[in-house]
Amino acid sequence: MKNINNTLYQLIKIPIKEIIKQQYDVHFTKEEEIKKEFIIEQLDSLLFDQIRQIRRKDSIRINELILVEAKKNPKIKDATEYLLTNGFNYNDVHYARFGKSSAQGKNGITVFIDDRIYDEMMNRTQLDIPIDKCVVSKYENQRCLPFSTCTLVDGKLPYIVIVDEYTKVLPQQMIRYVVQKPQLFLDMKTAEVKTYNSREIEEGLHDIQLSPFDGSGCHTHEISERISNAIGLDYIAIGAQIRLPFFKGYSVEMPFKDIYKEMGISKIKDVFGTWHNVEDIDCIWNTSMFKGYKIFKKQYGNNGWNEYLKAVNKYHYKLGISKYSHHLKNLNLKTRMNFQYLQCLDLWNPKYIEWYKNRDKDKPYYDILDSNNDGKIIKLAKYSTDLYEKIIKGDKFYTYKFLGINDTDDYESNGKYGEAILINDVMLKDPAIKQYLYRKLKKRINQMKFGKIYASGLYNTCVGDMIGYLEYAAGKKPTGCLKAREFYCKTVPQGNILSFRSPLVCPSEVNDVVNVDNDITKKWFKHFEDQDVVMINMYDLSMPRQGGIKWCLSSLLETLG
Repeated sequence: MKNINNTLYQLIKIPIKEIIKQQYDVHFTKEEEIKKEFIIEQLDSLLFDQIRQIRRKDSIRINELILVEAKKNPKIKDATEYLLTNGFNYNDVHYARFGKSSAQGKNGITVFIDDRIYDEMMNRTQLDIPIDKCVVSKYENQRCLPFSTCTLVDGKLPYIVIVDEYTKVLPQQMIRYVVQKPQLFLDMKTAEVKTYNSREIEEGLHDIQLSPFDGSGCHTHEISERISNAIGLDYIAIGAQIRLPFFKGYSVEMPFKDIYKEMGISKIKDVFGTWHNVEDIDCIWNTSMFKGYKIFKKQYGNNGWNEYLKAVNKYHYKLGISKYSHHLKNLNLKTRMNFQYLQCLDLWNPKYIEWYKNRDKDKPYYDILDSNNDGKIIKLAKYSTDLYEKIIKGDKFYTYKFLGINDTDDYESNGKYGEAILINDVMLKDPAIKQYLYRKLKKRINQMKFGKIYASGLYNTCVGDMIGYLEYAAGKKPTGCLKAREFYCKTVPQGNILSFRSPLVCPSEVNDVVNVDNDITKKWFKHFEDQDVVMINMYDLSMPRQGGIKWCLSSLLETLG
C-alpha cells in the first residue's frame, strides 16, 4: 500500500553565489526558476504544517521558506556572514535566517523565512520559551527538529509518560581510546625545537558509563495501528522514529500493560514526579528522546511536561513519523556489503599463504581458479558471482530480478526497457537491451572489486532491552531478558552472528555476538517476527561500540569460520 500523505511540496533552493551575484536582491520569474532548477520537491513536515496553519490554506508551493545552499568556502566568508546577519530579498520579499536541521547543516543548507511570519514561526518552534544563553549549534538542532520530513498522524497526541534516562557503569572494560601526548619537532624555518600535541591510540581497562536505552522507548499496539494507518501500510509497523518539537527518538511496540499487570504494577512515576495509571498510558518515552527536558525543567520545574504539552497543543502539533520498521516481505534477505566491512574481517587464504611460503620449482604457479584453493573471500563472493553468471548466461528469472521486476502481473516499470521486456521477453535479445544489461552488469562487477558483495543479513534498527526498560520505568532494578553478548533479532538465524555498525568507521565497531531466543522473548516479543528491529543487551559495550541505531546483521561467521 502506498503512503497516504505523499503530497510533494515545492520550494526554492538557491545557491549562495546567485544571491551574491545579484547583491542580495534576487529576482527570478517562474520560468527562470524552472530553467535554473531552483524548484525542489519535499514531502510533508511539522514545519510545513505550521506554515499552513498560519496562512490558513493549503498549497503545494511553500513561498514562505527558501533554502540557501552554501558549502564552506573561505573565499566568500565575508559575504556568507553578511547574508546570515542581514538576510536577502527574493522577488521583493525579505527573508531572514531561520535555522537548519542537523542533516541540512551537513549538506551546507540553511533555511531562510519570510520576515512577515518570522516572529510567529520562531514562537511556534521555540514553544514560547525564549532562550537567553545556550550552545547555539546544539539548541538549533533541537529547535529545528520540526524541519525533518515526516508523515503526520492526525488526531490528538498519545498519552505520553516521560521517564528519566537510565545509566550504569560497566567496570574495567578493555577499550581503545584517543590520548594527546606532547611531541617534539624541529622547526625548519627557525631551527628551534618546539612542542605539539599528538593524538594517539592507546588500549587499557576503564570504567565505562553506559546508557542502555539511549534514544529509545516504547508504545502500545494501538499506537502502532495509528502510525501504520497514517503511513498507509498493509502491515502493522512495530517501530517508528518519532518527531515532535524538541523530541526525537525510536519507539517500539511493547505489551507493557500486560507485563506490568503480571508484575503487579498499576502506576508508574514520571521524571517530573507525577504518578500515572498504567492503563491510561500510550507511550513510555524518556529524557534522551525529549531533547527539551532541561529547557522545560529549568523554566517550569516539575510542571515542565504539562507546559510542554500545553504549548504543543496550543500550536496544534501532530505526531510526526520520519521512519518506521519494515516487514520482511518488503526486504531483501541478502545485503550488499562494502569495503569498510570487508577490511575488518579475517579473509586471509591459508592455502595461498602456505604456497607462497613454500613455493618451489615444482609448483611455480598458484591456480586461483582451482576450487580446491578457494579461500574465505571466494566463498563469501560465491552468491554474487553465481548470480551475475546466471544473468550473463541468459537466465530470465534472475534477469528480471536484476532489473527490479519482482512480480510480472502488476509490476509498474519505471523504464521503457522493463516495459518492453514485459510485453515480449524476446526483447531480452534486442541489441539495445543487451547493451543496457551489459553496462549494469559491468558496473556491478566493478563494484564487487571494492566490497559490494552480497551477504546473508540486512539492515536493522536497534533498541535497548525493553524488559529492562520497563523494569526501570516502574522503579525496579533493571535486569532485562538478554545477557552479555546476546542480541534478539528475528530477521537472521539464531547463533553466532556479526553485527556491523552502519556506516562503519573502525574495526572495533564490528561486534561478534550471539542471536538468541528465550522464554521471555517467546512470551512478550512475538510482534518482532518478520520486522527489521533488533534488541540488544545492557551488559556489554554493544551500544557505545556501535553508536547509532542503524545496524547490519549478518550470519557471516558461518562462512568465515
